[in-house]
Amino acid sequence: MSAICFGPMALLRPSELARIWKLHPKTVYLWIREGKLPALRTPGAQYRVRTDDARAYCEKNNLPPLPRAVTSPGGTVAAIGKPGASLRALAKACKARGTSFVAWASVLEGLLGVAGEAPDVLAIDARCDEAKLTDVLRALRRTESTANVAVVVYDADASKSSAVAKLGATSVVTRGKSEETVQAVVDLLDGTSARGGPTKRS
Repeated sequence: MSAICFGPMALLRPSELARIWKLHPKTVYLWIREGKLPALRTPGAQYRVRTDDARAYCEKNNLPPLPRAVTSPGGTVAAIGKPGASLRALAKACKARGTSFVAWASVLEGLLGVAGEAPDVLAIDARCDEAKLTDVLRALRRTESTANVAVVVYDADASKSSAVAKLGATSVVTRGKSEETVQAVVDLLDGTSARGGPTKRS
């Protein structure tokens, strides 16, 4: 797989997990002591559970999934595109904000990944060779899990940006404007950009 992933390593208290799973806190502590639920001990001898470990335990034992606000409080961003200045700037900004970030070089792998767990914002490189950008945008809008995902298309030709916006891109950034790509994504994460109409940045 050619995905690049990182995100903040959130640590959860056993009492938080008990509240999410609607269990008594002693049950969660018991699982930790028995080694069923991996946990870390703080210098003050308190237990903390990594979100990845808690998520895996949920899936294995048919417990309610962790809410997104717990697993990625800074939001989630996915990107599909070739490594370049815009993608590097976006990865750096997400890391600085504590936002979970995943990127795929392959359009197909990216679409499958996004369909599996829809991000808050999806950034797509307009120069992807594997598939037409118009087909990718149509596929995103037709899929129930991704129909409402905010999409930023970056490195777009200025002549094609209005056509891309009509297909459902929330924001279109022209070629060579990596700072504006980052700003468009951050605005969407913060809710400062209008989700109703597309924004054109040229």
